[in-house]
Amino acid sequence: MHSKAWPALTLALALLGSHAWAQKTQAAPLRIMPIGDSITEGGDGTGGFRRPLFDKLTAVWGMPNFVGSRNMRQSDPADFLDHDEDGYSAYRIEQITTGKGFWNALPIEQRLRAWDPAIVTLHAGTNDAQQAYRYAGVIDRLDQLVSRIVAFNPEIHIFLAQIIPANPPASETTQAYVRGLNAQIPALVDRHRAQGHRVHLVDLYTPMLDHPNPDGIHPDAAGYAVMAEGWFQAMMAALAAPPPNPDPGRFWGLHQVDRFSTVTSTPWTLQPNLIRAGSVTLAGVQTSGYQGSHPPALLNDGSQAAYSNDRDYASTTTFSLNTEAAPQGYDITAIRSDAGLPTAPNGDERSHQAYELWWSSVESPDTFLQLADAHHILVNTSERASQVTLSRPDGGPMAQRVAKLQFRFVQPPARQYGFIGIETPTRYRELEAFGAPSATDVR
Repeated sequence: MHSKAWPALTLALALLGSHAWAQKTQAAPLRIMPIGDSITEGGDGTGGFRRPLFDKLTAVWGMPNFVGSRNMRQSDPADFLDHDEDGYSAYRIEQITTGKGFWNALPIEQRLRAWDPAIVTLHAGTNDAQQAYRYAGVIDRLDQLVSRIVAFNPEIHIFLAQIIPANPPASETTQAYVRGLNAQIPALVDRHRAQGHRVHLVDLYTPMLDHPNPDGIHPDAAGYAVMAEGWFQAMMAALAAPPPNPDPGRFWGLHQVDRFSTVTSTPWTLQPNLIRAGSVTLAGVQTSGYQGSHPPALLNDGSQAAYSNDRDYASTTTFSLNTEAAPQGYDITAIRSDAGLPTAPNGDERSHQAYELWWSSVESPDTFLQLADAHHILVNTSERASQVTLSRPDGGPMAQRVAKLQFRFVQPPARQYGFIGIETPTRYRELEAFGAPSATDVR
Protein backbone atom coordinates (compact mmCIF):
# COMPACT_ATOMS: atom_id res chain seq x y z
CA MET A 1 0.00 0.00 0.00
CA HIS A 2 2.74 2.44 0.97
CA SER A 3 4.76 1.89 -2.20
CA LYS A 4 1.90 3.17 -4.35
CA ALA A 5 2.25 6.63 -2.79
CA TRP A 6 5.79 7.24 -4.02
CA PRO A 7 5.04 7.59 -7.78
CA ALA A 8 2.33 10.12 -6.93
CA LEU A 9 4.79 12.13 -4.89
CA THR A 10 7.36 12.01 -7.68
CA LEU A 11 4.73 13.23 -10.12
CA ALA A 12 3.80 16.02 -7.72
CA LEU A 13 7.39 17.20 -7.61
CA ALA A 14 7.57 17.28 -11.40
CA LEU A 15 4.42 19.37 -11.46
CA LEU A 16 6.03 22.03 -9.29
CA GLY A 17 7.38 23.56 -12.48
CA SER A 18 4.09 23.26 -14.33
CA HIS A 19 2.60 26.34 -15.95
CA ALA A 20 -0.95 25.10 -15.92
CA TRP A 21 -1.83 27.81 -13.41
CA ALA A 22 0.36 30.54 -14.96
CA GLN A 23 -2.51 32.55 -16.40
CA LYS A 24 -3.87 33.18 -12.92
CA THR A 25 -0.51 33.81 -11.27
CA GLN A 26 2.57 35.89 -11.96
CA ALA A 27 6.23 35.80 -11.01
CA ALA A 28 7.44 38.32 -8.45
CA PRO A 29 7.81 41.75 -10.13
CA LEU A 30 11.02 43.77 -10.21
CA ARG A 31 11.73 45.05 -6.69
CA ILE A 32 12.71 48.71 -6.43
CA MET A 33 13.50 50.32 -3.07
CA PRO A 34 13.19 54.13 -3.03
CA ILE A 35 15.50 55.25 -0.20
CA GLY A 36 15.68 58.77 1.14
CA ASP A 37 13.79 61.33 3.20
CA SER A 38 10.46 63.17 2.91
CA ILE A 39 11.11 63.93 -0.76
CA THR A 40 11.08 60.16 -1.34
CA GLU A 41 7.99 59.78 0.86
CA GLY A 42 6.03 62.25 -1.25
CA GLY A 43 3.37 62.72 1.40
CA ASP A 44 1.55 65.51 -0.45
CA GLY A 45 -1.31 63.33 -1.68
CA THR A 46 0.09 62.82 -5.18
CA GLY A 47 2.28 59.78 -4.52
CA GLY A 48 5.40 61.90 -5.05
CA PHE A 49 7.76 60.75 -7.79
CA ARG A 50 6.79 57.16 -7.04
CA ARG A 51 3.43 57.35 -8.81
CA PRO A 52 4.64 58.65 -12.21
CA LEU A 53 7.74 56.43 -12.04
CA PHE A 54 5.54 53.40 -11.36
CA ASP A 55 3.43 54.24 -14.43
CA LYS A 56 6.46 54.79 -16.67
CA LEU A 57 8.13 51.54 -15.67
CA THR A 58 4.90 49.60 -15.99
CA ALA A 59 4.54 50.77 -19.60
CA VAL A 60 8.03 49.55 -20.52
CA TRP A 61 8.99 46.69 -18.21
CA GLY A 62 5.70 45.65 -16.67
CA MET A 63 4.49 46.46 -13.18
CA PRO A 64 7.32 46.95 -10.65
CA ASN A 65 7.17 46.35 -6.92
CA PHE A 66 8.21 49.32 -4.78
CA VAL A 67 9.45 48.05 -1.42
CA GLY A 68 10.61 49.46 1.89
CA SER A 69 9.80 49.81 5.56
CA ARG A 70 7.55 52.84 5.08
CA ASN A 71 4.02 52.83 3.68
CA MET A 72 2.13 55.88 2.39
CA ARG A 73 -1.33 54.40 1.93
CA GLN A 74 -2.94 57.10 4.06
CA SER A 75 -1.71 59.91 1.80
CA ASP A 76 -1.18 58.32 -1.62
CA PRO A 77 -3.94 58.58 -4.25
CA ALA A 78 -6.63 55.95 -3.79
CA ASP A 79 -6.04 54.51 -7.26
CA PHE A 80 -2.29 54.06 -6.72
CA LEU A 81 -1.56 50.39 -5.99
CA ASP A 82 1.91 50.54 -4.45
CA HIS A 83 2.47 52.55 -1.28
CA ASP A 84 5.75 51.07 -0.03
CA GLU A 85 8.99 53.04 0.08
CA ASP A 86 11.93 53.71 2.42
CA GLY A 87 11.95 57.48 2.94
CA TYR A 88 12.26 59.00 6.42
CA SER A 89 11.11 62.58 6.88
CA ALA A 90 13.77 64.86 8.42
CA TYR A 91 16.43 62.12 8.40
CA ARG A 92 19.98 63.07 7.54
CA ILE A 93 22.21 60.76 5.50
CA GLU A 94 23.73 59.02 8.52
CA GLN A 95 20.27 58.44 10.00
CA ILE A 96 19.08 56.86 6.76
CA THR A 97 22.11 54.57 7.09
CA THR A 98 21.84 53.64 10.76
CA GLY A 99 18.08 54.02 11.18
CA LYS A 100 18.68 55.89 14.43
CA GLY A 101 16.46 58.88 15.07
CA PHE A 102 12.89 59.60 16.02
CA TRP A 103 11.56 57.09 13.45
CA ASN A 104 13.57 54.36 15.21
CA ALA A 105 14.20 52.51 11.95
CA LEU A 106 16.33 49.42 11.48
CA PRO A 107 19.86 49.73 10.04
CA ILE A 108 20.07 49.83 6.25
CA GLU A 109 21.30 46.21 6.04
CA GLN A 110 18.28 44.87 7.90
CA ARG A 111 15.92 46.87 5.73
CA LEU A 112 17.63 45.59 2.60
CA ARG A 113 17.44 42.03 3.94
CA ALA A 114 13.70 42.40 4.50
CA TRP A 115 12.88 43.78 1.04
CA ASP A 116 15.79 42.46 -1.08
CA PRO A 117 15.61 44.93 -4.00
CA ALA A 118 17.22 44.63 -7.41
CA ILE A 119 17.26 48.43 -7.77
CA VAL A 120 17.67 51.23 -5.24
CA THR A 121 16.91 54.88 -5.88
CA LEU A 122 18.82 57.07 -3.43
CA HIS A 123 18.04 60.75 -2.87
CA ALA A 124 19.70 61.86 0.39
CA GLY A 125 21.29 64.98 1.83
CA THR A 126 18.51 67.57 1.84
CA ASN A 127 18.14 67.40 5.63
CA ASP A 128 21.89 67.64 6.12
CA ALA A 129 21.63 70.87 4.13
CA GLN A 130 18.63 72.21 6.02
CA GLN A 131 20.33 71.51 9.35
CA ALA A 132 23.71 72.81 8.10
CA TYR A 133 25.05 69.54 9.45
CA ARG A 134 28.81 68.93 9.24
CA TYR A 135 29.31 69.89 5.61
CA ALA A 136 32.97 68.82 5.66
CA GLY A 137 31.97 65.18 6.08
CA VAL A 138 28.80 65.00 4.00
CA ILE A 139 30.28 63.20 1.01
CA ASP A 140 31.90 60.65 3.31
CA ARG A 141 28.56 59.98 4.97
CA LEU A 142 26.94 59.50 1.58
CA ASP A 143 29.79 57.22 0.52
CA GLN A 144 29.29 55.13 3.66
CA LEU A 145 25.60 54.68 2.85
CA VAL A 146 26.36 53.66 -0.73
CA SER A 147 29.16 51.36 0.42
CA ARG A 148 26.94 49.58 2.92
CA ILE A 149 24.33 48.94 0.24
CA VAL A 150 27.04 47.57 -2.05
CA ALA A 151 28.45 45.42 0.75
CA PHE A 152 25.03 43.92 1.42
CA ASN A 153 24.59 42.92 -2.21
CA PRO A 154 27.00 44.04 -4.97
CA GLU A 155 24.38 43.05 -7.55
CA ILE A 156 22.02 45.89 -6.58
CA HIS A 157 21.81 48.72 -9.09
CA ILE A 158 22.06 51.95 -7.09
CA PHE A 159 20.73 55.05 -8.83
CA LEU A 160 22.31 57.87 -6.86
CA ALA A 161 20.85 61.33 -7.28
CA GLN A 162 22.44 64.70 -7.38
CA ILE A 163 19.67 66.01 -5.17
CA ILE A 164 17.06 68.54 -6.24
CA PRO A 165 17.73 72.26 -5.64
CA ALA A 166 16.61 74.17 -2.61
CA ASN A 167 15.16 77.59 -3.37
CA PRO A 168 13.69 80.50 -1.40
CA PRO A 169 12.20 80.49 1.18
CA ALA A 170 14.97 77.97 1.98
CA SER A 171 18.04 79.82 3.20
CA GLU A 172 21.04 80.62 1.04
CA THR A 173 23.07 78.44 3.41
CA THR A 174 20.84 75.49 2.58
CA GLN A 175 20.98 76.22 -1.14
CA ALA A 176 24.78 76.48 -1.13
CA TYR A 177 25.10 73.25 0.87
CA VAL A 178 23.04 71.41 -1.77
CA ARG A 179 25.21 72.80 -4.57
CA GLY A 180 28.39 71.81 -2.74
CA LEU A 181 27.19 68.28 -2.05
CA ASN A 182 26.07 67.77 -5.62
CA ALA A 183 29.43 68.88 -6.96
CA GLN A 184 31.12 66.01 -5.11
CA ILE A 185 28.73 63.21 -6.09
CA PRO A 186 30.04 62.48 -9.63
CA ALA A 187 33.49 61.66 -8.23
CA LEU A 188 31.90 59.37 -5.63
CA VAL A 189 30.06 57.52 -8.39
CA ASP A 190 33.24 57.27 -10.47
CA ARG A 191 35.14 55.74 -7.54
CA HIS A 192 32.50 53.06 -7.09
CA ARG A 193 32.21 52.31 -10.77
CA ALA A 194 35.98 51.91 -10.98
CA GLN A 195 35.59 49.09 -8.45
CA GLY A 196 32.89 47.44 -10.57
CA HIS A 197 30.01 48.57 -8.37
CA ARG A 198 26.66 49.10 -10.02
CA VAL A 199 26.29 52.75 -9.06
CA HIS A 200 24.68 55.13 -11.54
CA LEU A 201 24.63 58.93 -11.44
CA VAL A 202 21.25 60.63 -11.79
CA ASP A 203 21.19 64.42 -12.23
CA LEU A 204 17.95 65.56 -10.64
CA TYR A 205 19.33 69.00 -9.82
CA THR A 206 19.53 70.51 -13.29
CA PRO A 207 16.05 69.62 -14.61
CA MET A 208 14.47 70.83 -11.37
CA LEU A 209 15.94 74.34 -11.67
CA ASP A 210 12.95 75.23 -13.86
CA HIS A 211 10.51 73.83 -11.27
CA PRO A 212 10.96 75.68 -7.96
CA ASN A 213 9.69 73.95 -4.86
CA PRO A 214 6.68 75.75 -3.33
CA ASP A 215 8.16 75.55 0.18
CA GLY A 216 11.75 75.71 -1.00
CA ILE A 217 12.40 72.01 -0.31
CA HIS A 218 9.56 69.74 -1.48
CA PRO A 219 8.36 69.56 -5.10
CA ASP A 220 4.78 69.95 -6.23
CA ALA A 221 3.15 67.40 -8.54
CA ALA A 222 4.85 68.90 -11.60
CA GLY A 223 8.23 68.74 -9.88
CA TYR A 224 7.72 65.17 -8.81
CA ALA A 225 6.91 64.31 -12.44
CA VAL A 226 10.26 65.81 -13.44
CA MET A 227 12.01 63.70 -10.80
CA ALA A 228 10.23 60.58 -12.06
CA GLU A 229 11.38 61.30 -15.59
CA GLY A 230 14.96 61.70 -14.35
CA TRP A 231 14.93 58.36 -12.54
CA PHE A 232 13.24 56.69 -15.50
CA GLN A 233 15.66 57.99 -18.13
CA ALA A 234 18.63 56.97 -15.97
CA MET A 235 17.29 53.43 -15.66
CA MET A 236 16.60 53.17 -19.38
CA ALA A 237 20.13 54.39 -20.17
CA ALA A 238 21.84 52.04 -17.71
CA LEU A 239 19.77 48.88 -18.14
CA ALA A 240 18.85 47.15 -21.39
CA ALA A 241 16.25 45.10 -19.50
CA PRO A 242 14.98 44.87 -15.94
CA PRO A 243 17.57 43.12 -13.79
CA PRO A 244 16.62 39.88 -12.05
CA ASN A 245 15.48 40.06 -8.46
CA PRO A 246 17.91 38.70 -5.88
CA ASP A 247 17.04 35.24 -4.60
CA PRO A 248 15.77 35.59 -0.99
CA GLY A 249 16.64 31.96 -0.33
CA ARG A 250 20.35 32.52 -0.87
CA PHE A 251 20.98 33.36 2.79
CA TRP A 252 20.20 29.73 3.60
CA GLY A 253 21.77 28.17 0.52
CA LEU A 254 18.31 27.70 -0.98
CA HIS A 255 16.29 28.87 -3.95
CA GLN A 256 13.09 30.78 -3.18
CA VAL A 257 10.45 31.43 -5.83
CA ASP A 258 7.60 33.85 -5.11
CA ARG A 259 4.44 34.01 -7.17
CA PHE A 260 1.28 36.02 -6.68
CA SER A 261 -2.20 36.47 -8.09
CA THR A 262 -4.37 39.53 -8.60
CA VAL A 263 -7.25 37.39 -9.91
CA THR A 264 -8.21 35.03 -7.09
CA SER A 265 -7.14 34.00 -3.60
CA THR A 266 -7.17 30.33 -4.58
CA PRO A 267 -5.22 30.05 -7.86
CA TRP A 268 -2.87 27.27 -6.87
CA THR A 269 -2.96 23.66 -8.05
CA LEU A 270 -2.36 21.52 -4.99
CA GLN A 271 -0.48 18.24 -5.34
CA PRO A 272 -0.18 15.04 -3.31
CA ASN A 273 2.62 15.58 -0.82
CA LEU A 274 4.22 14.21 2.32
CA ILE A 275 2.23 16.23 4.85
CA ARG A 276 -1.26 16.26 3.35
CA ALA A 277 -3.93 15.01 5.74
CA GLY A 278 -4.70 11.36 5.04
CA SER A 279 -1.38 10.69 3.33
CA VAL A 280 0.35 7.45 4.31
CA THR A 281 3.51 9.51 4.83
CA LEU A 282 2.00 11.65 7.63
CA ALA A 283 1.92 10.26 11.16
CA GLY A 284 0.60 13.28 13.06
CA VAL A 285 0.28 17.05 13.37
CA GLN A 286 0.66 19.25 16.44
CA THR A 287 0.02 23.02 16.62
CA SER A 288 0.82 25.32 19.55
CA GLY A 289 0.34 29.04 20.11
CA TYR A 290 -2.40 29.43 17.52
CA GLN A 291 -5.03 32.03 18.50
CA GLY A 292 -7.27 32.03 15.44
CA SER A 293 -10.90 31.03 15.18
CA HIS A 294 -10.28 28.96 12.04
CA PRO A 295 -8.88 25.54 13.01
CA PRO A 296 -5.19 25.01 12.12
CA ALA A 297 -6.07 21.67 10.51
CA LEU A 298 -6.76 23.70 7.37
CA LEU A 299 -3.01 24.08 6.84
CA ASN A 300 -2.71 20.62 5.27
CA ASP A 301 -6.27 19.61 4.39
CA GLY A 302 -5.64 19.57 0.62
CA SER A 303 -8.08 22.42 0.07
CA GLN A 304 -7.71 26.17 -0.37
CA ALA A 305 -11.21 26.91 0.88
CA ALA A 306 -10.25 27.99 4.40
CA TYR A 307 -7.48 30.21 5.75
CA SER A 308 -5.71 30.76 9.06
CA ASN A 309 -6.40 33.90 11.09
CA ASP A 310 -3.94 33.81 13.97
CA ARG A 311 -4.29 37.04 15.93
CA ASP A 312 -0.66 37.45 17.04
CA TYR A 313 1.14 35.85 14.04
CA ALA A 314 3.21 33.51 16.24
CA SER A 315 2.36 29.82 16.26
CA THR A 316 4.14 26.56 15.56
CA THR A 317 2.92 23.57 13.57
CA THR A 318 4.91 20.33 13.58
CA PHE A 319 4.33 17.56 11.04
CA SER A 320 5.53 14.12 12.16
CA LEU A 321 6.30 11.91 9.19
CA ASN A 322 5.55 8.20 9.12
CA THR A 323 8.90 6.66 9.94
CA GLU A 324 7.36 3.24 10.45
CA ALA A 325 6.70 3.19 6.71
CA ALA A 326 10.10 4.74 5.98
CA PRO A 327 12.53 3.88 8.82
CA GLN A 328 15.32 5.95 7.25
CA GLY A 329 13.14 9.02 7.15
CA TYR A 330 12.46 11.23 4.16
CA ASP A 331 14.49 13.42 1.83
CA ILE A 332 12.77 16.80 1.48
CA THR A 333 13.18 18.33 -1.96
CA ALA A 334 10.74 21.26 -1.87
CA ILE A 335 8.45 23.18 0.46
CA ARG A 336 5.51 25.22 -0.78
CA SER A 337 3.22 27.60 1.15
CA ASP A 338 0.08 29.33 -0.11
CA ALA A 339 -1.69 32.29 1.46
CA GLY A 340 -3.95 35.21 0.75
CA LEU A 341 -7.12 37.23 0.79
CA PRO A 342 -7.96 40.46 -1.05
CA THR A 343 -6.84 43.69 0.58
CA ALA A 344 -9.14 44.56 3.48
CA PRO A 345 -11.43 47.63 3.35
CA ASN A 346 -9.11 49.42 5.81
CA GLY A 347 -6.15 48.89 3.46
CA ASP A 348 -4.48 45.94 5.20
CA GLU A 349 -2.90 43.65 2.61
CA ARG A 350 -3.58 40.03 3.52
CA SER A 351 -1.21 37.95 1.40
CA HIS A 352 1.78 38.14 3.72
CA GLN A 353 3.81 35.11 4.72
CA ALA A 354 6.67 34.75 7.19
CA TYR A 355 7.94 31.61 8.88
CA GLU A 356 11.00 29.71 9.99
CA LEU A 357 11.35 26.16 8.68
CA TRP A 358 12.91 23.61 11.03
CA TRP A 359 13.48 19.86 10.78
CA SER A 360 14.60 16.90 12.85
CA SER A 361 16.24 13.65 11.82
CA VAL A 362 15.26 10.06 12.48
CA GLU A 363 18.32 9.81 14.73
CA SER A 364 17.21 12.79 16.89
CA PRO A 365 13.51 13.32 16.22
CA ASP A 366 13.06 15.85 19.02
CA THR A 367 16.11 17.99 18.18
CA PHE A 368 15.28 20.58 15.56
CA LEU A 369 17.64 22.35 13.18
CA GLN A 370 16.71 25.47 11.23
CA LEU A 371 16.50 24.98 7.48
CA ALA A 372 15.21 28.38 6.32
CA ASP A 373 13.80 31.74 7.28
CA ALA A 374 11.30 32.69 4.59
CA HIS A 375 8.89 35.52 3.96
CA HIS A 376 6.89 36.61 0.97
CA ILE A 377 7.79 40.13 -0.21
CA LEU A 378 4.37 41.67 -0.69
CA VAL A 379 3.65 43.17 -4.11
CA ASN A 380 0.88 45.78 -3.73
CA THR A 381 -2.79 46.26 -2.86
CA SER A 382 -3.94 44.34 -5.94
CA GLU A 383 -2.47 41.11 -4.57
CA ARG A 384 -5.01 38.44 -3.58
CA ALA A 385 -2.76 35.40 -3.13
CA SER A 386 0.90 34.56 -2.63
CA GLN A 387 2.99 31.43 -2.93
CA VAL A 388 6.49 30.70 -1.67
CA THR A 389 8.42 27.68 -2.97
CA LEU A 390 11.71 26.66 -1.36
CA SER A 391 14.16 24.18 -2.88
CA ARG A 392 17.86 23.65 -3.44
CA PRO A 393 19.43 25.50 -6.39
CA ASP A 394 20.87 22.21 -7.66
CA GLY A 395 17.60 20.32 -7.21
CA GLY A 396 19.03 18.08 -4.50
CA PRO A 397 17.47 17.38 -1.11
CA MET A 398 17.07 20.32 1.27
CA ALA A 399 17.31 17.90 4.20
CA GLN A 400 17.80 14.14 4.43
CA ARG A 401 16.56 11.43 6.78
CA VAL A 402 13.87 13.78 8.07
CA ALA A 403 11.47 12.66 10.80
CA LYS A 404 9.62 15.91 11.47
CA LEU A 405 9.04 19.24 9.74
CA GLN A 406 8.21 22.30 11.79
CA PHE A 407 6.81 25.65 10.63
CA ARG A 408 7.35 28.44 13.13
CA PHE A 409 5.14 31.29 11.97
CA VAL A 410 6.35 34.80 12.77
CA GLN A 411 5.31 38.38 12.06
CA PRO A 412 6.28 39.62 8.59
CA PRO A 413 8.74 42.54 8.29
CA ALA A 414 7.22 45.69 9.74
CA ARG A 415 6.20 48.78 7.81
CA GLN A 416 5.11 52.14 9.15
CA TYR A 417 3.09 55.17 8.13
CA GLY A 418 4.43 57.94 10.34
CA PHE A 419 4.60 56.34 13.78
CA ILE A 420 1.69 54.02 13.04
CA GLY A 421 2.53 50.39 12.37
CA ILE A 422 0.83 48.89 9.31
CA GLU A 423 -0.95 45.64 10.10
CA THR A 424 0.37 42.57 8.28
CA PRO A 425 -2.33 39.88 8.49
CA THR A 426 -1.17 36.43 7.42
CA ARG A 427 -3.83 34.20 5.89
CA TYR A 428 -2.29 30.79 5.16
CA ARG A 429 -4.30 28.37 3.04
CA GLU A 430 -2.03 25.34 2.52
CA LEU A 431 1.40 23.97 3.35
CA GLU A 432 3.01 21.31 1.15
CA ALA A 433 6.21 19.28 1.52
CA PHE A 434 7.63 17.27 -1.36
CA GLY A 435 10.12 14.43 -1.27
CA ALA A 436 10.48 10.67 -0.93
CA PRO A 437 11.74 8.05 1.51
CA SER A 438 15.44 8.42 2.12
CA ALA A 439 17.81 5.88 0.69
CA THR A 440 20.67 7.30 2.76
CA ASP A 441 22.17 5.05 5.44
CA VAL A 442 24.16 6.36 8.38
CA ARG A 443 27.57 4.72 8.30
